[in-house]
Amino acid sequence: MSPEQRVENAYSKHPDLRVAVVSVTESRHLTSPVKGMEQTLRRLDTRYEAPWRATAAVKKIIVGQGSPELLVFDRGWGAAACDDGTTMPRRGDKWVVYYTSSSSTGTANVLESYPLATASRIDATLRDYVR
Repeated sequence: MSPEQRVENAYSKHPDLRVAVVSVTESRHLTSPVKGMEQTLRRLDTRYEAPWRATAAVKKIIVGQGSPELLVFDRGWGAAACDDGTTMPRRGDKWVVYYTSSSSTGTANVLESYPLATASRIDATLRDYVR
């Protein structure tokens, strides 16, 4: 599915959806690449990105109320056909995270995550925020 379809599904299937602009505090790859394997995979698919995990501080809640202060999200677990190859963020990068959470102190179930530039292009809810 395209990012547009994924975001649309998040809104339509989760009435308790929360959307937040976050600032990445840490990110790391989750696998130790086998020597030469990553280069081979990148030759086969230029969008290949090894699985990674990011931790991010919530800066502004755009949709919903209450949120954990930190959100953790992963990317790169799916096959190339399922994953859009979004590269691992760096510390300080702004992202938009779509998630559900049962409390403001518990863990969040992150449904989707996109760099702020991508999310603001596909999600009209964010357009006023990024002006």
